[in-house]
Amino acid sequence: MNATKTHTATRRINLAKITSGTVSTIPKITHMAFGDGGYNHDTGQIIPPDGNATALNHEVGRYALESVTYPIPTTVRYVVTIPENELVGIAISEIGLLDENGDLCAIQNTLPKYKDNGILFAVTVDDEF
Repeated sequence: MNATKTHTATRRINLAKITSGTVSTIPKITHMAFGDGGYNHDTGQIIPPDGNATALNHEVGRYALESVTYPIPTTVRYVVTIPENELVGIAISEIGLLDENGDLCAIQNTLPKYKDNGILFAVTVDDEF
């Protein structure tokens, strides 16, 4: 079973505008949000993300990006570390990339990941173009 991800309509509109020259800048990605609403525990299936969503299904935490790199020219890699005492025991199954305006730009739903107390939880998301 693979994680599923999508860019949101908000981000696709902004990308279309900058590509066509209608605007000269678009809001940069600044945060990663986490939720527990990306997996159906009854069926055991990852819920496909909704490209029209403006928020995660059930956000439980949000963190500023720690680093942004480019492992290849068409991929942006974002990294966040969830602190030791936060989101403990939560079944994290959805990750969102948010821009500086707070708009949801991309969603990745996964199998649930549980975080233990006292453990730093580093999360890396690749945004591929």
